[in-house]
Amino acid sequence: MRFWRRTSEILGFSRVPNRDPELLEKGWWHSFEFPSGERVDGVRSTQELNRQLARFHLPNDLSGKRVLDIGAWDGWFSFEMERRGADVLAVDCWDNPRFRYAHTQFNSRVHYCVEDLYDLTPRKIGHFDIVLFFGVLYHLKHPLLALEKVCALTRDVAYVESHVIDRGLRSALRATRAIMEFYETNELAGRADNWIGPNSRCLLGLRPPEKVL
Repeated sequence: MRFWRRTSEILGFSRVPNRDPELLEKGWWHSFEFPSGERVDGVRSTQELNRQLARFHLPNDLSGKRVLDIGAWDGWFSFEMERRGADVLAVDCWDNPRFRYAHTQFNSRVHYCVEDLYDLTPRKIGHFDIVLFFGVLYHLKHPLLALEKVCALTRDVAYVESHVIDRGLRSALRATRAIMEFYETNELAGRADNWIGPNSRCLLGLRPPEKVL
């Protein structure tokens, strides 16, 4: 039972753009096409979301799998995992009314939990075959603790995506040094809730050792 698998599945972006003006205008972060025909134009288009997910090569058929989506936000990834047949738990640190609206529109069975990541334990929510941890790590004050929490919940594979700072580093540093940048205020994308920016080498080094039970 491996808590972590294939480092190639840990991806990152060089910079996080400030998309707050778009979010204020649109209200939704994720775009949706509901069964009723209603379309939601969010900051991230369905094409962009599909391209992101395709990088991880998840099976189209997830029947019988338990999936945990940490930092679900509006829930696009949660509902897509459900569409593929998985039993899904979506977790976020706040109660998002847009998630609940989408949940109703899809007549979804996704379980929704408002909980702080650091409070998640196998005793509370069990183990999951697949854990999605997209765009969350750089929002956290305690990234290593967060990854330990993620791996403790993972039965098979955790897919992690994060902002990284590789483009801002000289090539020699990118190749030889594990570096993490700390954002004291709003240096990253003008947001005060962004805390850290690792380079790729550091991000890979943060993952807890692979364990086989």
